[in-house]
Amino acid sequence: MRYSSSHRKQTRERILGAAADLFRRDGIDATGVDAVMAAAGLTAGGFYSHFRSKEALVAEAVDAAAARARERWYGQVDHLTGRAWAKALIALYLSESHRDDRSQGCILPGLSVDVSRSSRPTRRHFEARLRGLLAHFEARLEGALPAERADIVGAVALSVGGIVLSRAVLDRALSAEILAASRRSADRLLGTTRPPTRRRARPKTKKKP
Repeated sequence: MRYSSSHRKQTRERILGAAADLFRRDGIDATGVDAVMAAAGLTAGGFYSHFRSKEALVAEAVDAAAARARERWYGQVDHLTGRAWAKALIALYLSESHRDDRSQGCILPGLSVDVSRSSRPTRRHFEARLRGLLAHFEARLEGALPAERADIVGAVALSVGGIVLSRAVLDRALSAEILAASRRSADRLLGTTRPPTRRRARPKTKKKP
């Protein structure tokens, strides 16, 4: 049976959506083609009529996962600007809900390790998404905060690492502590909050004899 081009496109998008969710939840290396096709409600035999290899699927799924994560997470703060946008995004990103939602979360903490072992095309796709995120940060914060590019890169790296560590530990209290500490540090890097100022002690006056 021959299918229309629209049906073929829809089927391809189902496969990409299933792969994006599974890769973020279980990892690229641990997710086989059969699992992706089953999650998409399709038979494994039809995979190669849409993708020439798992590597080709991974490269496109990285883009699909990034687009889904942006819509789900970053879209919640797009109505804000400047300082309010940065602070709200950091709070949303370094939250327990993001920590617990592996399959729908940001691709950076979920896929970084697997992508580092992947092919150059896959790494280029991943790098392009990271560069796009950094550029988006710079554009949204330009003129609103004193943060420079190094501060933005540091805040993003800290946020990604905070999610990775908070997911890795079993102790929920420690996990929450990691998230809270990462939020405070990212806010300080970006300048969304000012550290408390210390009062200078007044010099003691010598008593007259």
